[in-house]
Amino acid sequence: MLDKKSDIAANIGSRICHDLISPIGAISNGLELLELSGIPQTPEMILIADSVRAANAKVRFLRITFGDASGDGAIGISEIADILAHYYGNGRLNVKWHVDTPLSRKDLKLCFLTLMCLENTLPYGGTIAVSDHGDGWQFEAIGDQVKTEDVIDLASQRFYVSNGSSTVQYSITQMMLSDGGYKIRFTQAENNLSVLITSQ
Repeated sequence: MLDKKSDIAANIGSRICHDLISPIGAISNGLELLELSGIPQTPEMILIADSVRAANAKVRFLRITFGDASGDGAIGISEIADILAHYYGNGRLNVKWHVDTPLSRKDLKLCFLTLMCLENTLPYGGTIAVSDHGDGWQFEAIGDQVKTEDVIDLASQRFYVSNGSSTVQYSITQMMLSDGGYKIRFTQAENNLSVLITSQ
């Protein structure tokens, strides 16, 4: 029953993102038509264009992270880099993607979920680097302050109970780790947390 509920939740996520991307695309097309008509690039127009690009990136990121991960198609390196660059943009986090092979939607979903979990470990910002590691991936979170309480619970045998929408990524990540037969390990040092996800 839990798997069916997870599938339903993922399908709902995909549907919401699918329905949101259409009006965002329409606004983007409208801006292009205005530009072609000769309307000058005012600060207001630039702000709208930047906001549309950011919204599009967020929907693409969230569709992979919370949507349906079934399907055989792989997502290429350039597309992943583009999604991450626009999603994190000029925010407090700098994400460096060093995985040099395309990933299936399922694998990328797990990586994006792990990134979301690690966001909360760097409350004052920092850098998260993601790289290949044998049959899995390594995440390095570096910042002035590193909080590990919630993310370390991912390795617990006890199911993580989300306190609301801001922490739902922990529950989903834990389910994906368990269902996929992955093992997660942590190495902590001053201002640094290393997370290694590998097949058991």
